[in-house]
Amino acid sequence: MNSRLKIDLEWLGRDVGNLVDRAFFADIGIAIDGDYLTRLEDLLASTVRNHLRGNAYQLAVWFAANWWRLRWEPEIDDWTSNVDWRMSHSVASVGGGFAWPNIIFASDGASIAIASRPSEKYAATEPVQYLRRLDARVSGADFEQSVDAFIEGVLSRLQSLSIADDLLLGLWKEVLYERGEPEVFERRKFEAICGYDPDEGPEDMLHMLLDNRTALGTSALEEVAAVGRHSTAAILTEILHLQHPQSIGRAGGFHAVLPALNDLPQPTEVERPWQFAGRVAKFARKQWALGESPIDDQTLASLIETDAAVLKSRNKADVPVPLALQIKDTKSYGIFPSSAWRTSRRFTVARLIGDHLFIHAGDRLLPATNARTSRQQFQRAFAQEFLCPFHALLAEINTSRPSEDDIAEAADAFGVSELMVKTTLVNRGELDREALGAVC
Repeated sequence: MNSRLKIDLEWLGRDVGNLVDRAFFADIGIAIDGDYLTRLEDLLASTVRNHLRGNAYQLAVWFAANWWRLRWEPEIDDWTSNVDWRMSHSVASVGGGFAWPNIIFASDGASIAIASRPSEKYAATEPVQYLRRLDARVSGADFEQSVDAFIEGVLSRLQSLSIADDLLLGLWKEVLYERGEPEVFERRKFEAICGYDPDEGPEDMLHMLLDNRTALGTSALEEVAAVGRHSTAAILTEILHLQHPQSIGRAGGFHAVLPALNDLPQPTEVERPWQFAGRVAKFARKQWALGESPIDDQTLASLIETDAAVLKSRNKADVPVPLALQIKDTKSYGIFPSSAWRTSRRFTVARLIGDHLFIHAGDRLLPATNARTSRQQFQRAFAQEFLCPFHALLAEINTSRPSEDDIAEAADAFGVSELMVKTTLVNRGELDREALGAVC
């Protein structure tokens, strides 16, 4: 992942407003690899330029106040209508009397997705119209470095002009302190993932997460927080009830031993999680001598040392999310699928195999959620390629214009859902994206 975020500014003179308004009026540009997300049409001057004119201090305060959520909180399903999420993630919410661009940041943990959308509706009184539509992604480290440099630049100007300020300086000192203290860092990160501003997360929820890090795994709990958000305490309580071996069968789960691999491949710097997951899935198939043939229920069950009947069972587990939970002091897991459908149960098992293989093999808890995190991206992509290898799928379909019947037959052959077949073909450019509409 080589894309770079840059936030640059050039100070401008201004003779209206208070001291901060005048001192921090600037041309501000936000760019990805030189492509400016702040490109706009100045309606009064009838010109197009790459920089907005606004108050850099206000933007710095927004970045500092929302730093934890910007860095760690994932995109949520209702982000377009969730005012709280948008206020913390969209530059348009900076306010202060300036027309800011609709640039949105969303974390998957490892990286930050950045989306810029052009102005669609604007009042006649607004002086600019933003033009750029762009979707990009930068590493978490690059995001931190760029935002840090921008805020430090604003603070430097405060100091050089001898302007007294408690707000930005206080916010930023606190963020830097929290980032440097491991226990405080974990607390703030959990709060942000759950969708809370600093010091606003419920104490009982935070204590549950922090107290169970050793027992279940910090990364696993972050996944629970990402899907649970404000309901994290309730979800975690249900998961903790599954820790006793005798509860596995009663809760609709089954025993399994997740397989291991020798000489695991390593991710490259430019690979996204789904790309790396595809490589790991191919590697696993090769090491386990599975070739590219469909994996039947018996083979999949043997791989996790359980009975094939559990894959066809209609007895779904009473759990908030599909998961595997390692039985203490053993190599065995309780696997808890949340669906009674065979294809979903197979997909869950494949996701958990992938999670166990590489991402966080040290976690006792392996959650398979629908959160938009890098770990879940890896799981889903691994399961997709593991159960339904792309080249084998193309050979099975054997046509460049697959019909609904072709897709249904391929799904049946590989023991996966029709939606997964369509999604695979769409993601690889073999099928128009509109094809997903019929099943979504």
